[in-house]
Amino acid sequence: MVRASSLENAEHVLELGPGTGAFTGEILSSLRHGASFSALEIDPELARTMSKKFPRAKVIAGCATKLGEHLETEKVPPPDAILSGLPWAVFDENLQNHILSQIQAVLRDGGVFSTFAYYGPHRLKAGQAFRRKLENCFSRVERSSVVLRNFPPAFIYTCRH
Repeated sequence: MVRASSLENAEHVLELGPGTGAFTGEILSSLRHGASFSALEIDPELARTMSKKFPRAKVIAGCATKLGEHLETEKVPPPDAILSGLPWAVFDENLQNHILSQIQAVLRDGGVFSTFAYYGPHRLKAGQAFRRKLENCFSRVERSSVVLRNFPPAFIYTCRH
């Protein structure tokens, strides 16, 4: 997911739902010198843990439904790239729409949004609907090959703004 996001030229990168930091270390090591990084985590305890584990990161405790408000309050610049570990498949349609509209509103023109989906459920009605949402929100949506080493197998959606 980090490679698909073209972070080498990004000035500011945002991670949504870092959880325990599975992607965070890779994101930070991929950033160019001088680039900044923020993460938005809904669980306050996880946000505190992430702040300690990754002192270079600006970790914000908050919900992606209020992404724009959080970035404004914390004086975080518009991101060139947003990487998401959010569990889209468990969100209802309204929540997906709301978060995607927040992402669209804050992502810089020409920016990239990356997220993953599990192989298999993507073929179900909800998975197909999510793909269509991405295609309606972004000018270009690409899907990576399936990563079979991941359990469960998954793939990456890379979306251009």
